[in-house]
Amino acid sequence: MQEQTAMEADKVRYPHQFTQDLVIDPSLYTDSSLLKDVDMLSDPTVIVTDPMIMGMVLKYFYCYVHKGSFDEVVPLQDISALCEMFSRHSSLNEPDDDIELMNYLRQWSFSLRMLADVTKTSHIIRSIITQKVSPKLKKSEEYVGLDIGTGTGILLLAQHIHARRLGFKEITLYGIEYDKMVGLQSYKIFNELGLAEIILGDARDQRNYEPLLNKQVTFVSNEMVAAMHQPLRREHFVSISKTLFGTIGENIANAGFFPEGLIAFCKEMNVSVLLAKNTAFLGPKEYHDMNLLPQGIIIEGNIVPLHELGNELMPYLSEWSKTRLSHRW
Repeated sequence: MQEQTAMEADKVRYPHQFTQDLVIDPSLYTDSSLLKDVDMLSDPTVIVTDPMIMGMVLKYFYCYVHKGSFDEVVPLQDISALCEMFSRHSSLNEPDDDIELMNYLRQWSFSLRMLADVTKTSHIIRSIITQKVSPKLKKSEEYVGLDIGTGTGILLLAQHIHARRLGFKEITLYGIEYDKMVGLQSYKIFNELGLAEIILGDARDQRNYEPLLNKQVTFVSNEMVAAMHQPLRREHFVSISKTLFGTIGENIANAGFFPEGLIAFCKEMNVSVLLAKNTAFLGPKEYHDMNLLPQGIIIEGNIVPLHELGNELMPYLSEWSKTRLSHRW
């Protein structure tokens, strides 16, 4: 298979757009580079706002498509045009579309869908960068983060910001990704940024946790949460949790987690079950071999139905983007 690479930053010129065509209100957006936004959000004296996070997510979406643009100012109209194109990438091209770009969006559709769901992704990032850590880990000299099913790596970036806001100078981050093509893309990005190590492998394989065996892990994010109406087994959430806690359970004893917990429905027992850290995200033993369907997520200490995740950020979006941007769940 021919290796796919990100589009060159200067390959596409986006047309001027009117305010009503923009993804978010321009008064909420800062014309700056992704790296400048990361530095700003990493400053513990800065009060983080939802539009700040959403702006960073939009820029990461743009930079994931346009290679090498991390330190370039990204105009909102360019991001908005890219989002508009992505909102219809599964359909036929329009006459003025850049064919190469549209095909690229189709090739990377699954990964980009997570980034284009700006409100849900921003809500998750907010929960990570503002989460408190165990006093025991605060005394550590090193912040160690793990992202399972890392995909585009956006949650690794959130962990990097989290670590810097907590004052850590030594930051070590690992992302595990099963999809080789997606993993190689993230490897290139984080190798260029110098922020994380991407492990190409299956999170159900104990060998992929070897770099963490002698480390105390500060934070774990697990993105392998199935969509509503799909069993958690589909994304191997249960088997990954078994391997994670069975391999480095002691190392993650004090770690923070995303999700903090899951509410899942058990069809066989006709009840909802809480999956959380205290049961290795497996729930009571009698439910271990049953089909569990995710219903809700525990985030920022609150139980939120999956379909409502990110809803509180929706008012920041323009009217067209509320209905046309993709959804991760």
